[in-house]
Amino acid sequence: MAANIPSAADAVKDKPEEDVEIDDEVAKHFPPGSKLLSAKTHGASFWTRTARVTVELPNGSPQMFFLKIGKDRSMLQSEFEGVTALHGVVPELVPRPIAWGEYKSIPSTYFYLADFVPMIMEMPEPRAFCALLARLHKESIPLSPNGKFGFHVQTFTGTMPLEVSWCDTWEESYSRGLRDFTEQEKKAQGPSEELEKLYPLLFDQVIPRLLRPLNTEGRMIKPVLVHGDLWYGNMATNAETGAPISFDPAVSWAHNEYELATFNVPRYKIGPQYMREYHKLFPVSPPEEDYEDRHILYSIHCHFCASTLYPTSTKFREEAIQDITYLVEKYAKNATAELCPEVEYGGGDVTKEKANKVNLRRNEGQSYGEVGHYQSLGTRKIPEMEPRELILSSLGSKPAAFR
Repeated sequence: MAANIPSAADAVKDKPEEDVEIDDEVAKHFPPGSKLLSAKTHGASFWTRTARVTVELPNGSPQMFFLKIGKDRSMLQSEFEGVTALHGVVPELVPRPIAWGEYKSIPSTYFYLADFVPMIMEMPEPRAFCALLARLHKESIPLSPNGKFGFHVQTFTGTMPLEVSWCDTWEESYSRGLRDFTEQEKKAQGPSEELEKLYPLLFDQVIPRLLRPLNTEGRMIKPVLVHGDLWYGNMATNAETGAPISFDPAVSWAHNEYELATFNVPRYKIGPQYMREYHKLFPVSPPEEDYEDRHILYSIHCHFCASTLYPTSTKFREEAIQDITYLVEKYAKNATAELCPEVEYGGGDVTKEKANKVNLRRNEGQSYGEVGHYQSLGTRKIPEMEPRELILSSLGSKPAAFR
């Protein structure tokens, strides 16, 4: 069974509200003449303190803001810059960003301020959400600042910094980002002889084989702006309008299909119905026959991210190994039994039986429960879920940071 990753709201949803101090640097961004009415903790984050701030405008009406406070300067700046970029293309996709800065009254404390949007923490309707997502990707293409892949400031997923330095090609950008994730995962989980044997084949053969054709034989992908961290903990429904909304992005300029990496991994609770709706509006990149394996390649970074942020569990590393093994066996020309004795390598030829074994990983999920952090509530069928390997057991400890 697959262990779902809890949202921060799941982990602390019964915690009582507390007062939050509003620094003068925050208050100067409120509308002129407004008066602070309240600032209470609201929502949750594993790495910051979040609050709902209510002010009274000069005409007597209330206005609410969302405030995030933390100790890592670059993480708060990253959120502001990323949300600003997304809001500039599709304003409905994210709450309006207002400012970020440093507290004067508390040393080494930073903030991010945005409009407060009341949300229903349920997955948004697939067609409506994917319409916004496809619009983001399409309308951002001509807005790329330099035609390269990356981002102009450090961005984060959870507490993990992303390698987003500018690259001329998507192959280079994804390779650099994934290499960086493997190093962070190694620090969190310790070394793996099995992974060290697989990495040369993954980076030297599999990635070029799957990503280089995107820009050969007259084909060319252009960088699009991506949210970068879509999962059920970062997607919701606007309680006032019923429209989809998202938050907590890990923004970069990337291949649009990279955005879909989480969509078919059961623990993120999105599902292929979103992929189908999305591709009605934004077609699969050619060569289309590589699409499914590109998706598996992109999901590897999700496994390493989860493995890093949840260092007490080995299940996410196991998923990464299984996906890499499948791709290496299918595409690496010199894969041999010496690399991983447990695996029969085909030197580039994967049998139907082995492919099915890998693909069966997408069939089931596990519900999040109230006992400890996880409680198996029985296996459930995810509607129309594409195949994907399942995590075999629950986690059992608090994550290092929410994912």
